[in-house]
This record gives sequence, structure tokens and C-alpha cells, in this order.
Amino acid sequence: MSRKDNKHSSNNFGSFVNLSRKKKRQKIVFGILAAILGAGLVGSSMFWAFGGSSLLPNAKSADVQQTGGIDQQIADLEAQLKGDQQNTALMDRLAKLYRDNGDDQKAVDTYIKALSIKPGDVDMHKALGEAYFLIGNYNQAVVQMQKAIELKPEDAYAHYYAGQFYAFRSDEGRNVAKGIEELKEFIRIQKEGPDVEKAKQYIEELQAGQTS
Repeated sequence: MSRKDNKHSSNNFGSFVNLSRKKKRQKIVFGILAAILGAGLVGSSMFWAFGGSSLLPNAKSADVQQTGGIDQQIADLEAQLKGDQQNTALMDRLAKLYRDNGDDQKAVDTYIKALSIKPGDVDMHKALGEAYFLIGNYNQAVVQMQKAIELKPEDAYAHYYAGQFYAFRSDEGRNVAKGIEELKEFIRIQKEGPDVEKAKQYIEELQAGQTS
């Protein structure tokens, strides 16, 4: 599976209460970013949520930089949707802009609405999972990735995200064994590439943590 297949593919992080947990947050961010930032799935809100805005001070999407202010683009899309309320493509674009603008809850709400119209959209299930993770709703983040996997079992990056969501969350739902299983499935499907090497590294670290 290519990254092209994955193209369309926070406000409440109170559970991360110490430095080690913060490092786990950063680990999953960089893993996800490596996979999806180039595909335009995540804007600067990901960095803001995890305290990493200094790494990419101009992390707005290229479209936002080229075509005008993000607030104006959001207003334009919202106006378009008033006249075309079933247009899930517009909703997808709007949700991405909400995330670029740091409004992750609006992104979640928009993806939910889009999926109520087009429930079989694998890429939007993945995007909703990412948005849920950003607002600290780890259970729903996992649920959405599992829905994507049910719809498309060979979607490598659904397994990649699910593996990280299981393994690196810091609440009672953390499941390292399930995370490793999903990361191994990603490796099986994806076969090679930098994200495969990252997944292998994650697995090694997780297995070492289980035995220490």
C-alpha cells in the first residue's frame, strides 16, 4: 500500500501528568506525523497539542498559506455547506481546516456528521480517530481505527495508528500487547519504508518495557 492510498486518510490531555507520560505523547506524535504530515492530514494543531509548535513555527497547510487566511477559508466552506449540506468532500476539507486552526472539537463534530452521511469512508474514520486522539478521547480514537480496519483490513496505516493508540496511551485502556500486534500487522502489509523501521523500533521498546 502506498502513501497515496492514505491521502485522505487538544484540548484535554489532563491524564498526562508527568514527564514520562509526556514523552509517550511526543513519541506517538512524531510517529504519526512521519506517516501523515506529508499527506496533508494534520496541520499545526497536532504540534500545539503536544507542545511542539517551536519545531514547525509555520506548520499551516500549504493550501492555507497559498490561498489566504485560514479563518476566511473556514468561513467560505461553512457558507458553501449551508447550500450543500450533504457534501462530505466539503466537510472533510473543513474538518482539516478546523484542525489547522487548533479547533479539534469542531473537526470531530464535522467528521461525525460526514460519516453519518457516508459511513463506509475508511479515510474519514481514520481522520476522526486522529481528531479524537487530539481531544484526549482515546477510547473513541481506537474505535474509529478499528472501524477503518473492519472496512479495509489491509489498510496499513489504520493498523499503524491503532497500534500506537493502544500502546502509548496513558490511561487504563493502554494495551501494549494489542499495540504490538497492530504494529506487526502494519509491518506485514507495508513491508518496507521509514515508517516500517519506526514501527520495528516501537515494538522493540515496548517489548523491552514489558520485560524490565
